[in-house]
Amino acid sequence: MPSSVTTSEGQLNRRDKFRAYMQAFNPTAPAWEAIRAGLVLENLHQYLYRNLAARADLEPGSQQLLVGGVGSGKTTELILAGRWLNKRSQVLPFYVDVSTETDLSSLNSGALIAGFGRQLGRRLAEGPDAKGHTDERRQKLKDSYAKVTDYAYGKTELLLADENDLWVEDAISEGGDVPPRRHYWHEVPGKLKPPLPPLNRDIQEVRAPLEDLLFTAKEVHKDVVIIFDGLDRLLDATKFWSVVHQDLRLLRELKVSVIVTAPLSVLFGVGVGQSISDFFDRVHHLTVIPSDSASTSLESVLEKRGVTNLLDPAKAYLICNYSGGVLRDLISLARDAAEETYVSDRDFITVPDIEKVGRQLGTGYLRGLGTEAINALLHLESSKSFDLSQPSNVELLLTRRVLEYSSTDFRVHPALQTVIQRPEPQRA
Repeated sequence: MPSSVTTSEGQLNRRDKFRAYMQAFNPTAPAWEAIRAGLVLENLHQYLYRNLAARADLEPGSQQLLVGGVGSGKTTELILAGRWLNKRSQVLPFYVDVSTETDLSSLNSGALIAGFGRQLGRRLAEGPDAKGHTDERRQKLKDSYAKVTDYAYGKTELLLADENDLWVEDAISEGGDVPPRRHYWHEVPGKLKPPLPPLNRDIQEVRAPLEDLLFTAKEVHKDVVIIFDGLDRLLDATKFWSVVHQDLRLLRELKVSVIVTAPLSVLFGVGVGQSISDFFDRVHHLTVIPSDSASTSLESVLEKRGVTNLLDPAKAYLICNYSGGVLRDLISLARDAAEETYVSDRDFITVPDIEKVGRQLGTGYLRGLGTEAINALLHLESSKSFDLSQPSNVELLLTRRVLEYSSTDFRVHPALQTVIQRPEPQRA
């Protein structure tokens, strides 16, 4: 009897140990949870978040772009930047995940303004700052907040039609002739095309209530900084440019600092004829982290989350190599290897466990690739050259089949390399 109890306790302790490990290596957990739990290596990107925050703080109205592949750690850097700004008593930062505010597939100009305006209005009209306002001021803030909310979600209005419009409609329904108008507008095109499209009428209309909210915010906090996340998931880069030319343009005029993410494709001129640097004060590009032996950053990420509880530190480099330096893949591989260990009734991760989940990750990247794409990967592998003027090659980069380590260093994802079938060498 005592031995069975000991065995049960041992199994329970083993289960709890693995559960704690799996929780630390959850790649889909919100970034703020990992930050709060102390699982994030803040110097992974040379404290990039400090530079993002400092520019936003020092230069009101500045606009910065953060670009990187999916799973490169952009959201973590943005949240850390917001937290850094929040510690400054004269700055009020707002973090807006656009993908949770609206359907990205139908994103249009005004969406960023609407998402930010609602957060700002709610904070000033209903949050802790509302207590310090007079009744008159509080009511005006609520009115401005209501106007921004109507702008965000629309409203239903009962309008009186113009009498002339009714008369024309009756004339048509009765088969009568509609009298010709004495005057009409004829547009004569100009010779110079404006470099940017004019601000849409709805953007201009929401400016007044937004200015009123910002005026109050600056009285209390001095400056407002907006962090827009989620736009890196846009499949259509032209949608990103629509908000750059409208929403971000208005925010720059209002002297509101902005930090925003974007699809990786904007770096390669997709959707615009000008360089991305023409539109932003600073462009920060997060490339993947080298996984070679000279870099210990990836191993430090694993150690920070407690990989040594189940893995010999000397074997951690295997997980780093299979990940190719993609943070999300790194964390996923460490988790999946632990699962293999658990179901095999072992207490520590082995090399075969890592190799198995590495091949599984590679198979996932291989799935859906046609002959042309595979040939492009094999060409990159042999020639070390990669032509980004080809849309098909850009697609390989966006889907992480190809990884960018620098502007001249592109490589096939290491996990994908392990499962690509290569043609048999021709015999002489």
